[in-house]
Amino acid sequence: MALARSRPLAFGMGYSLLKTAGCDLMVQKIVEKRENIDWKRNLAFGTFGFFYLGGIQYAIYVPLFSRLFPGAASFAAKSVADKLKDPKGIRELFYQVFLDQCVHHPFLYFPVFYMIKDFVTSDTPNPVAAVEEYSSNMNEDLIALWKIWVPSTFLNFALMPMHLRIPWVATTSLIWTCILSSMRGVHHVPSRGSATRSLARACLLTACALARVPSRR
Repeated sequence: MALARSRPLAFGMGYSLLKTAGCDLMVQKIVEKRENIDWKRNLAFGTFGFFYLGGIQYAIYVPLFSRLFPGAASFAAKSVADKLKDPKGIRELFYQVFLDQCVHHPFLYFPVFYMIKDFVTSDTPNPVAAVEEYSSNMNEDLIALWKIWVPSTFLNFALMPMHLRIPWVATTSLIWTCILSSMRGVHHVPSRGSATRSLARACLLTACALARVPSRR
């Protein structure tokens, strides 16, 4: 963890790159049973992990939240007993979770994700149509997202030092995606097409590991 402490941005971007690209490779080989890896797709997803998940999310979770909530780092370092005696810190913890889950993800993360998905899968990318697609799926996406990421985000902001916030997010996503891959394998669903669509949807909702997404018809 020395590198994460000394160079948190570089560590978070590299970790997110390896995790996102690795999960896509796993999905292509294990779930989709591809004989030939789609390296263009993998590169696109790795790039998303590197720049957005590792870079932009770092800027949100560390510099921005440190300015908005200057007591966040000291609160995370306290013992549980001391946290319970800090009502201001508890309020700021809820504010951070609210901003992340109810502002960041609905209005920044998901639109960017849908636009990148459209860019990767469509012969004629259309960012407006991609955002419209997200709008039609917003309620379902967010409800499923919150089931996983609200508890994880509470733990992250309550317990993790600032330099470990991005690795926590990436690790949580990696573990969950591995579980999904096991649950959504081709032997557990009627057909491979429905399996990969379900996994792609689930990976979208968990927000970090990008699985197969069908091309727009």
